[in-house]
Amino acid sequence: MTAPVGALAGFWTRLSPRERNLLALLVMVFFAMAIGVLFFLRGDSFIASEDRISDLRRGIQLMHTKGAVYQEKLKEKAEREAMIANDPIEFAIILEQATKATLEEKSTSNEEEKPPLELGEGLVKRIYSFELRRVTLEELTKFLQKVEDQPGHIVFAERIKVRSPSAVEDRINVEIDLATWEMKRDEEERDKDEEDE
Repeated sequence: MTAPVGALAGFWTRLSPRERNLLALLVMVFFAMAIGVLFFLRGDSFIASEDRISDLRRGIQLMHTKGAVYQEKLKEKAEREAMIANDPIEFAIILEQATKATLEEKSTSNEEEKPPLELGEGLVKRIYSFELRRVTLEELTKFLQKVEDQPGHIVFAERIKVRSPSAVEDRINVEIDLATWEMKRDEEERDKDEEDE
């Protein structure tokens, strides 16, 4: 135990006063830097803790003050979901009715229902494509209003491609994709509805 201390004392005595002062200054700078780094690291952890605490406080405040708003938004969401029909819509019947009401002698052609798209949580998107030939813009507008105005269903023209056969005529050829959304019903619900009928 005394040997290392003696060696250190011997080392110290061999140094000149200038070297001793520089070595003492170096040791003090090292300790000052170490303490500064510790305070810096500790300060970062305190800041992170304060941020987490302020986030929690803000969340608690929102729960107390904005909880009613959240409940209201949930009700609005439920109302929107209630607007989405459970029973499938018959595009062919709707198009026939709209054609008779607005287009007189004209009819739709190249009708095709595309495969339904599963969007998750029981929501299904259906697309129905068809063409109208030699209709005026006014007839097209009335026809689309009639088709899209379906009580209990959300139906709208997702894609409309308009072509004019000639620059002279006011008649146009139109390709239309109608889209609707439906809630997919469970088989148990369908069986129950069939039993009720």
